[in-house]
Amino acid sequence: MEQERQAHLRKEAKAKTEAEDLSKLMGGLSVTIAQKAGEQDQLFGSVTAADIATALAGKNFTIDRRKVHLEEPIKQLGEYKVPVRLHKEVTTEVTVNVVREE
Repeated sequence: MEQERQAHLRKEAKAKTEAEDLSKLMGGLSVTIAQKAGEQDQLFGSVTAADIATALAGKNFTIDRRKVHLEEPIKQLGEYKVPVRLHKEVTTEVTVNVVREE
């Protein structure tokens, strides 16, 4: 029983360390997402967590969309700070630039 607990703690510590390393790599990372928008910078549609996860994949960061914490989908052009939870104790921020699609 004690060995199982120790193994679990080691596994948890390793996962946290990997998440912290990934957080350092992602620090200051920004992604740009182009969307069609109307005259008032209102998007036709919205930018979702899945869109952000796809943009991160384009920069070689494989992040599950469920780890991208958007309060609600982005519906305006602009720059947003979006938290990405890599581990229950490790969260990093990614800058998302939503620009007009030409």
